[in-house]
Order: sequence, then structure tokens, then C-alpha cells
Amino acid sequence: MTSSVRRKEHLAGAAPTTTPLLELQQLETSFPTPRGLVRAVDGISLKVHAGECVGIVGESGSGKSVLVRTVMNLLPPTAVLGAQSRVLLDGEDLASLSPQRRKHLWGPELAMVFQDPMTSLNPVRRVGDQIADPQRFHLGRSRKEARESAVELLTQVGISEPQRRLDQYPHELSGGMRQRVMIAIALACEPRVLIADEPTTALDVTVQRQILELLRGLQRDRGMAMVLITHDLGVVAGHTDRVAVMYAGRLVESAPTRVLFGEMGHRYTEALFRSTPRVEQPTHSRLEVIAGRPPDLVALPAGCRFAPRCTHAVERCATDLPQLEPQAHEHLLACHNPVARKAS
Repeated sequence: MTSSVRRKEHLAGAAPTTTPLLELQQLETSFPTPRGLVRAVDGISLKVHAGECVGIVGESGSGKSVLVRTVMNLLPPTAVLGAQSRVLLDGEDLASLSPQRRKHLWGPELAMVFQDPMTSLNPVRRVGDQIADPQRFHLGRSRKEARESAVELLTQVGISEPQRRLDQYPHELSGGMRQRVMIAIALACEPRVLIADEPTTALDVTVQRQILELLRGLQRDRGMAMVLITHDLGVVAGHTDRVAVMYAGRLVESAPTRVLFGEMGHRYTEALFRSTPRVEQPTHSRLEVIAGRPPDLVALPAGCRFAPRCTHAVERCATDLPQLEPQAHEHLLACHNPVARKAS
């Protein structure tokens, strides 16, 4: 079944399949250093269904970007993958694909919006060519067809005067417009899975909201699966269906978005939430901070990796690494002393 047929079924209200479109199984990514092996991603398992937006949240250094770059096979040659690690697309292991299949995987099947469009876009090529080239390579479209499609894509992502923008260079556009161009490039070949890695970095608040709403709207309209990477719980609150929280290379909590915000259980998730600015706070209120520093990924503690920073750690937290355990309402939690549930 082609991806376009799948999208039509999704938009027509077809019953969602139980098979995830994208599945990560025991994903492990490490980097050798003179001090030892840095375990940036350590045993992550995650499922993303068609038409679903999953947010991955965590501090800088928690492994979010390495996780999605592992999925996209954008790692440096020195990276070491776990023997049991699997990335499945529609049940098919991407590592088993032939070189010819893999050549046409990134674009029509998987696409990514990067953090910084200024360093991701080619500075010496016109915007129109950068949107059209993937279509000509992967979809076999003519130069004219690809250019017409580029105009349509720029219109869809909210860029004014799209015909004129095709002949401009990235440095001639504002930061928000460059990010919209990046989104247009990512959508050019109608991918089934879109990964957005901190897509609003360095943008002002108004443009951030516009970009997030644009991504969410396009994801729904096209029936794509989307993975949204961010350090901000406020971003995932209104733009995702499920949230997975990462800390020191591992998932510590995962739940449908409404469940997570109503019944967050991990002390780290709670700390992230408390450190998020809120509208109801008085002007110039001092933000809460998470005390301490993330652990050294070369010399990880034996127990819970958040325990040295946790004000509610118990004796067991220092010795036993908690595993993700199912809770009510599709909630997974890895915490020995979780936040007390609210009385229903």
C-alpha cells in the first residue's frame, strides 16, 4: 500500500492500525572517548502510530537529538549501536534494507526538520532549488513540476510571495521564514514520518507559536506521524498526543499528553514542569530550577540516574535502576518513589 493511499484512509476516518508506523526497540547509541564509552541513548523503546504526534522532552544532554539522529542514520562513523537495537518502519527493520531502498528512504518515508535552518540550508543555493531537488531525485518530477510544487509548499507553510522567494538565498530571509523553508523541504516528498528536532530554537515567542501550530496542522492534514523534540513541557502540552520524558539517555515516563499533565508521576517530570514559566505568575517571578547537574554519561550511577538531584530519593533509588512499569491509562513510569496520585 502506498503512503498516499494510507493518508487518504487516515483522513477518511479509517480505523487506526494497531501496528505502529515507527517503532524503536532497545535503541542504544554510544560514543567512545578517551575516558570511556558515553552512553547517550541507553535502551529506548518507543512506538509512534500513523497520524499521531509524540513529544520527546528532556534537558539538554538527555539524549533526545542523538535518539532521532540514530533513527535517521545521521550519526558520526565512531558511533556504536547496540546489538539488539532496531528501528522498524511499518514493521520492517531499516537495517535490513538494500542500499537502493535506503537511498529513497529519507524524504519519501522519513524526513527531519533541524534545529538551526541557517546551518542546515545550503547558503549558496536558491531556496527553490533546495525544495525542488529532493522531488526530482526521489519522485522523478520534471524541473517544471518540482518548481510548481515548491511554490505550493511555500504557500502551505505560510510564506508570502512564494514565487519570488524561490529565487532568493537563505541569508535573504528572516529566521522564521528560513524555518518555514526547512519545513517545506521536509514535506516536499510527502514523508510518512516527520521528525522535528527543537524546531523553534532561537525564534521569538510569536514565531515559535506560529511554527508549532503550522507543524501540527500539516501533520493532521497529511495524516503523518510526527516526533517533536523539545526541552519545554509547555510546547508539548498543546501540540502532541503523547509525551515521552528522557533523562540521561533513558525514558523515565511516558503517557498520553492529558494523562501526563494530570497525573505526572516521575520526580524529574514534576521538576521540569515546575521550572516552566507560567502566565499566572507575577512579573519578574524567580523561576524554579532543578538543583545539581545531569550525571556523567561515562560513569553512570548504579541506581536511578536522577537520584543525586532528587529531593524525594529513598535508599533504594541509589542502588536499583528503576524500569518502566505500566500504570493506569497507558501510563509508563520508572520511579521508586513517584509523585502521589491525586484523589479522584
